[in-house]
Amino acid sequence: MDADTQHLIQITDPHIGPRRDYRLAGVETLETLRLVLAEIGGFTAPPDLICVTGDIAAEGATEAYRLFTQQMQFLELPYQWLPGNHDDARVIQEGFTAAPYWPLLELGAWRVISLNTAQPDAVGGHLADDELDFLAHCLTRDPLSPTLLFMHHPPIPVGCAWLDTQRIDNAERLEAILRQHANVRGIFTGHVHQEFHAHWAGTELYTTPATCFQFRAASRDFALSEQPPGYRRINLHADGTLTTEVVFLAQGLTRVDKQLAGY
Repeated sequence: MDADTQHLIQITDPHIGPRRDYRLAGVETLETLRLVLAEIGGFTAPPDLICVTGDIAAEGATEAYRLFTQQMQFLELPYQWLPGNHDDARVIQEGFTAAPYWPLLELGAWRVISLNTAQPDAVGGHLADDELDFLAHCLTRDPLSPTLLFMHHPPIPVGCAWLDTQRIDNAERLEAILRQHANVRGIFTGHVHQEFHAHWAGTELYTTPATCFQFRAASRDFALSEQPPGYRRINLHADGTLTTEVVFLAQGLTRVDKQLAGY
């Protein structure tokens, strides 16, 4: 493999519960995370970084973060995290001593910026002024380095009517910043439990399947899919280009309870 290429993994929306046997939509979410991490741990070349894009916990329970941290430490690979709408950011910061919140990282020629779109007591996404100011400052200070953005909520609709109301509610401000800078190569989000790709604000936008269960694409109302747990591979090349693909676990490892009426 090219020594100058940085290899990232994005995992998102584990929805870990307060107990090891916790189930959501019939899925043991800690076990599906373990299966995803076991596959990642078996790579011939380990990733340089794992990016965890929120909804780590299903209910924000302290024990859920302890279980998650334990699984990540078994893997013995560097990782970073950001909160989702189901998370309690305060509890995460108190419990994730092995993985502090890094809003800006440098990987070879690349920069990785993490933005917090979660807001207290709300499902939908929002970018606070300090998040937007931080992004603008980073991009202005270094206008040449190729840059990735990670966040939980997507800024645009993905084609699911019930989910699209939860996108970032002030995305026009993000768009205005991005259109002033040509070095953002990609935006990677979670939240929507499905793969999606679009060209937006002069860059590429990707959403990534969850490590637990997926939502049905193009659904008007809440609906679950039969697709298995997944994750995303991202390769950052020295020339400022990237390649990416979604990987799903083998079918049949989990069974989804489609009677779940919402979450």
